[in-house]
Amino acid sequence: MSSGLHIQGLQVSIGAGTPLRACSLQVRPGEVLGLVGESGSGKSLTALACLGLLPPRARASGSIRIGDTELLGAPEPALRAVRGRRVAMIFQNPLSALNPFYTVGRQLLTVVTTHFKEPRTALKHRVSQALQKVQLGDAYLQRYPHQLSGGQLQRVMIAMAVACEPEVLIADEPTTALDVTVQARIMRLLRELSDQGMGLLLISHDLDLVAQMADRVSVMYGGRTVEHGPVRELMASASHPYTASLLKAQPRLGELQRRLPVIDGQVLPSTAVVSGCVFVERCRRAVPACTGQLPPTVSLRAASHVECHNPILPATLAAPSTGVAHG
Repeated sequence: MSSGLHIQGLQVSIGAGTPLRACSLQVRPGEVLGLVGESGSGKSLTALACLGLLPPRARASGSIRIGDTELLGAPEPALRAVRGRRVAMIFQNPLSALNPFYTVGRQLLTVVTTHFKEPRTALKHRVSQALQKVQLGDAYLQRYPHQLSGGQLQRVMIAMAVACEPEVLIADEPTTALDVTVQARIMRLLRELSDQGMGLLLISHDLDLVAQMADRVSVMYGGRTVEHGPVRELMASASHPYTASLLKAQPRLGELQRRLPVIDGQVLPSTAVVSGCVFVERCRRAVPACTGQLPPTVSLRAASHVECHNPILPATLAAPSTGVAHG
């Protein structure tokens, strides 16, 4: 079985900016990894890097592997063989990701034809099965993208992504602009696919959704993964000041009259020169070391760690150790 998707020390520079400074995470087979953080933290760029879809001017270093295959710097033919077949992606805006001039059936057939050398009847059967997985019938094969609702478009995108049975699926804000009923159906489908062995990287601003769906969660800020751990532990007891601030800013039922806390300042721009912690300018727990030294990786529990000079530690936690790699 594949070891899943493994990203280590990913750095991406575009012009004078460095939107990804050191991203490390792993998506294991059969699990959901949530990736959260404000807009501009580097989440979507990380996803695009996995598929070799970075802008032409981008310079990338580090490592992105699917199983034993290195994707970063791989030639275009090798990437085309991986896209869709081993790593697939659901984009934020399905209407812009689909070709408006072709029917749903033609676009789905193009995807499976790229990766499977089978008779046309077998390929059409794959397309029909993919639509059935997202609860759409064969009648949708003859429709054009503009003839579908937002929820139907999203389900077509998911069908296209799972048609080739990828090892890892990257879902970038898969429920944006969908009503809660359609959202629940889509997330239930993604969870079922994960339970069948597919790794799922769920990128979302919705912390409640991540809490319901994910097994583990990584928090990004300033192009770095600043905290990582099992979702229940992290949501119950965040250790990075940024993660704690995100959780406090979440609206809660029954607290509608409460003024929500805000994180002072602006998201770190990609052009900023950073010699210490990426969050230091907005952090209320900053200490002198935060300005000039990269924070250590502090191990909190068996599977949790945080990049911070002054983490928020649970009262029951013993003295932390350092030097743990991301995973």
